[in-house]
Amino acid sequence: MGSKASSFKIDAVLREHTGKSAARRLRHAGKVPAVIYGADKPDLPIVLDDIAMRKPLDNEAFYTSLISIDVQGKRGIETVLLKDAQWHPVRDVVMHLDFFRVSADDVVSVEVPLHPLGGDKCPGVVQGGHLDLIRHTLEVTCKADMIPDSIMVDCSALELGSTIHVQDLTLPEGVEPAHEGNFTILNLSAPKGVVEEDEEGAETADEAPSEE
Repeated sequence: MGSKASSFKIDAVLREHTGKSAARRLRHAGKVPAVIYGADKPDLPIVLDDIAMRKPLDNEAFYTSLISIDVQGKRGIETVLLKDAQWHPVRDVVMHLDFFRVSADDVVSVEVPLHPLGGDKCPGVVQGGHLDLIRHTLEVTCKADMIPDSIMVDCSALELGSTIHVQDLTLPEGVEPAHEGNFTILNLSAPKGVVEEDEEGAETADEAPSEE
């Protein structure tokens, strides 16, 4: 399953100047340039405070939640989803944020994090197996106010050689995979030594002379 999406409220001011030079000056002043777009309305360039944004950007739920942006000097609240966060290639600094306007009833497609649950104590891991998470996120479609913060992948009963596919997941009501196909989410592989021993045993058996 997964928990219902959280909600966030952030403050912003209108951005007077756009372009690379203006964005660079803002970042030097401790600000984050951003834009709000979509819903057949004009793009709205805004400025956010870098320090104020660090906590929400460190929260996994921020990337799948409805966000209310109060833009100073503009009437009303902008309800959005974060569509893109551009980070500095070396430093842990956000360079630009893109927000997409939505309403609670809009059906949207969002990448939601997948989290294995109970894998450290499942039978296959106790026997020395290793959990291989093939996909770390799953793109789902649902109403904007029903996006789960994450989707839990139940691994508690997995044996060696087990595989979990997307159709094995228990998704919240109203949440569906965005793509067709029963693709693999997770494997529980056997210890390397066990595989090698099995292969060597098979080779020995093949080479052994048959008894007449």
